[in-house]
Amino acid sequence: VAISQSESLPTIPSHQQQSPQPENPPPASSSIITMPPSKTQEDNPTAHKSSDLLEHSKDESVLTDKDRKELAFTDKHSSPDVYVSYKNDTLWHPWTGTLELKPLRYETRSGSFVVSLRTPVDAWLGKHRHRGTVTAVTLAGNWRYKEYDWVAGPGDYVVENPGTIHTLFMGAGSEVVFTITGSLEFFNDDDSLRETMDIFSFAQLYYDHCEEKGIKPNEKLWY
Repeated sequence: VAISQSESLPTIPSHQQQSPQPENPPPASSSIITMPPSKTQEDNPTAHKSSDLLEHSKDESVLTDKDRKELAFTDKHSSPDVYVSYKNDTLWHPWTGTLELKPLRYETRSGSFVVSLRTPVDAWLGKHRHRGTVTAVTLAGNWRYKEYDWVAGPGDYVVENPGTIHTLFMGAGSEVVFTITGSLEFFNDDDSLRETMDIFSFAQLYYDHCEEKGIKPNEKLWY
């Protein structure tokens, strides 16, 4: 399923190249900022519980005691929010051919991971099958699948359901953020299984690159 911000997009031939588009990174930040849960509030006075934020207007609030109890319970057991700087907290590393990956999240409980994929020139990723749901948000350029008639452009959103098999084309200068759950199976030209990759396979690529370059991996990407 592809949701486009434009009414229609022409199919981009694989030989047609686009000029790479410059990155437009968000404001710099020195590290990932984790909003601590309520039990660490004393160490970080800027962090507040949801129930505390409503306390000053308790007389005017329509919240019941039951509502406030639920808020307190949520504050106690929920996970903290996480902020990742696209520019400073992660990096690009090679994957295959001209395709590069930038990891944004590794989540081991569900086997989900979030990566940005880009290429400076037209590139194909071989036929593969998803064993879990994949969603994609297009940041720049154009990309599509050989088997489908749509072309995704900047701002477009795509959902890929488990079991689908397709062949990815990335136009020059394309940059897409993928959220992937489960494994990916890659096939040879004769449709035999070549390789299976999951969250740990992709994380290993990042760690190997950091080791090669003498860079300390960002352990806070595991959340």
